Order: sequence, then structure tokens, then C-alpha cells
Amino acid sequence: MEYHHFIITRFNVNIYPTEFASRLENAWLSLRLDLFQRFCFPTVQAQLNQDFTWLVLFDEQTPPHIRRIIDTYARYPNFEPVYCGAFDTVMPTAVSRMQEIAPDAEWFLTTRLDNDDALSTRFVHCLHEVANSLDEAALQPSDTLYVNFPNGLQWFDGDFYDFEDATNAFVSLMERRHDPHTVFWVDHPSIHEVAPVIQAKTLPLWLQVVHDTNMYNHLRGSKREPGDIVSSFPCNFGA
Repeated sequence: MEYHHFIITRFNVNIYPTEFASRLENAWLSLRLDLFQRFCFPTVQAQLNQDFTWLVLFDEQTPPHIRRIIDTYARYPNFEPVYCGAFDTVMPTAVSRMQEIAPDAEWFLTTRLDNDDALSTRFVHCLHEVANSLDEAALQPSDTLYVNFPNGLQWFDGDFYDFEDATNAFVSLMERRHDPHTVFWVDHPSIHEVAPVIQAKTLPLWLQVVHDTNMYNHLRGSKREPGDIVSSFPCNFGA
């Protein structure tokens, strides 16, 4: 199967039809850029397998001084900023860019990643091992398949927690390139309702950062010692 892998981060676009004005304000943007710099960006840049494109979706109204910061991230070749308009145009804009970047791919593999979370350096490697083991018959009859790594971590206030989640926010979707849904087809808790799901058991491959401004995440894991976590997640845990 010939596929192109896209990691997709919705940085400050509207993710629901309801307007979220804070996404364009300096206070919110400064906090998210700090989390992005400490946790998200370094772990994507450090992936052992770099065979992917990272689409980072920004609102077209993003202020110029923030765009200049974005331009510095774009020096990393895999980082592809995509500026989007109103809510109902966001994913069509992303899909159009995907089709431009990978016109010859038969399949698209898309992974969701929030701007305040992190990936193990082996995340892409392990995902591609699963993807490369698939054949087209495995995706019949829907030509869609989610891949979920249930084992991950949470980090809060200097401590690490083991966390297992069968529908987590780091899921990936394999599908045909024609008229793709992308991994944002449905909210991740609902993936079982629309397509088959592979649960691939591994060591923790993702890290969810729990902080005061994240409305949807709370501690649900079991506290653990750091061990060798830092070597797999090259984040700035000390700031």
C-alpha cells in the first residue's frame, strides 16, 4: 500500500462552529506557543522516522508577530503551516493541501496531535510498522481503519502518570485519498462508531499535558516514576 502520512495539529483554528475569540488573543497564543515549544514541537522534530508531513493549521487572522514565529518553525522541513478561514473551510483547506503535497499517494494516513501534547520519538516508527503490515483486504469493505496506541502518559505539575485510553487524542486514520475524511472525521471518543479500530499495544507512545487552560483533560492515570521517559520524550519538563 502506497500511503502518505500527515500529522495534523489544529493550532488556533475554530474546531467547532461556535466562535472561540481567545484563539487570536495574545494571552492565549503566548501560552499555547510556550506549551508547543516545550512539549509538542521538539518531540515531532525528534521522531526517529521522519517520513511524514506535519500540517499545522492556523487561523488566517493570526497576528503578524505570531506569523513571524510560525515562520521560524517552518524551517523544519516537515512543518507545513496552513492558514485557514471559517470553521466549515478548515478541513477542506487541509485536505486540499494534502492532495497537493502527495498527488501520487493511493492512501492517506492522518494522525491527530494537539498543540500542547507530545509524542514518543518512536511514535511514527511504530505507526508505520502497523501501516506497512496492512494490505487492502484488511481495510475492506469501508477502506477506512483507525490505528490507536492505547498506552500513553499524562504529565501534571512535574509528575508522570500511566494512562490507558482506547479512544485517545493521538489516534490515526488510514483511508483512500479520494475525498478523505481525515482523522478528524469524528471526535476521537466516537471512532468505533464509524470505522474498525486496531488497538496496537506498545510501551507509552504519547504524552498528554494536563494544565489549567485545557478544558477537556484531567488526571485519570496512575502515578509512576519517571524512569527513562525523558529519553523517549525530549520535552522541557523543568520550565
